[in-house]
Amino acid sequence: MNAKRTRIIAFGVFIILTLGVVLSRFYLNVQNEHWDDKRKAVETAYEKSIMTKATKVDFFYGDEPLQIVYGEDKLGQGVIVWVSDKGIHAEMTAESFTEAQVRETVLKKAPEIEIERVLPGKLGNDYVWEVFYKKNENSGTRYFYDYYKFKDGLYMDTYRLSLH
Repeated sequence: MNAKRTRIIAFGVFIILTLGVVLSRFYLNVQNEHWDDKRKAVETAYEKSIMTKATKVDFFYGDEPLQIVYGEDKLGQGVIVWVSDKGIHAEMTAESFTEAQVRETVLKKAPEIEIERVLPGKLGNDYVWEVFYKKNENSGTRYFYDYYKFKDGLYMDTYRLSLH
């Protein structure tokens, strides 16, 4: 009876370990392409801009897909680099409107909204801050994208999504 119980426990442990290995391999395979895109974006930012240290990479999907690389130059000053298949664009953060300023501008305009995300992006030929937010209206919750010029924070446009 004791040997049978030991075999059942050993078999259960074997199944759990095997399942863990299989699921972790699956996760790594799924994420590999995403991590590879981030790595390539950082390498491009290092090669083609003054960035020497990357701290974060975001993805922006507009007219063209972009990787947004946040980091610093060799003096420790903030730099944001937009990386696409067509090339790169870099801006010093000290010379532009900040994410905090954009959030403040949007909330002054409509304090009742809930900001979901603020992200550098590109709208047409302009480098922008994209603000994704939701607003509760009488007919339901509606989502919006506001666009502000990256350099000076001037309002550009709002895209309204259908009710959710």
